[in-house]
Amino acid sequence: MALPEYQLATLRFVYTSKLRRELSSSIGNLRRTLSWAAPEEDWPLPQRLPRRAFRITHMKGPFKGKIAQRHYVFHDWRYQFTFRDVKDVKSTVGTVLGSMSPETSCVCHFSWHFPGSEQYKMLSSPEDMLLRQQDLERGIAAVQAKNAEEKERSKAYYSHSLHWNAGLKRGPV
Repeated sequence: MALPEYQLATLRFVYTSKLRRELSSSIGNLRRTLSWAAPEEDWPLPQRLPRRAFRITHMKGPFKGKIAQRHYVFHDWRYQFTFRDVKDVKSTVGTVLGSMSPETSCVCHFSWHFPGSEQYKMLSSPEDMLLRQQDLERGIAAVQAKNAEEKERSKAYYSHSLHWNAGLKRGPV
């Protein structure tokens, strides 16, 4: 198993921004860049992820804590894109990162695939390989969905949006 035998099965990245306008600007930049750079490739459909809310309460004055409190709620907007069977990893990641606006952050998730030895490739057809790859992706998605609650709970300030009396379920949003 040498490194060149691995292929990038999926490249999933998540754009996050505090301002909706900045995020839509980044998505527009990405769409224009992809249509110009690689017109034969399919545009990855954006998937909107749930907004996260960060709540902060602080006292306005030093001695009037019970009547002079300020409560702020900050939201962030998130969109996820998934590229499949990426041939040129450097240019794809460069396109994703280059189309970001200044107020947008990005997280990239790489899923690598090793197709197997030559003897294994001879016994399987391309359709079987595609079905196997989709089955693996469904399994990974199921495990991530199972661990998502604990992963989100470990993040800062997320516990404020969980309701303890509703079985730690998210609010109506």
